[in-house]
Amino acid sequence: MKSLRVTRALAAAGITAAAMITPIVTATPASALGYRGCLDYVRDHGYLVGPKVKAACNQKAIRLPLGWAANPLCIDGLVQIGVKWDVAQPACERAH
Repeated sequence: MKSLRVTRALAAAGITAAAMITPIVTATPASALGYRGCLDYVRDHGYLVGPKVKAACNQKAIRLPLGWAANPLCIDGLVQIGVKWDVAQPACERAH
């Protein structure tokens, strides 16, 4: 159990580090930004949107000098309920 916590903590730290090192340089259309953009992205990829998806998407993206980075808490929340990482990461970038 403790090993799983350590693994998750290291994964969150890695995601945060990657987000700070690799700024997002592609702009997202204004209509897809925000909490609703996160929910829509998850829904558009075939997942049901319920309270757990809403709670995860409520974790605001992190503002960087050249764009937005996904909040690790958002990504972790989505991944824990079965959303694939490659869907969770861009969805959470939209959550600002």
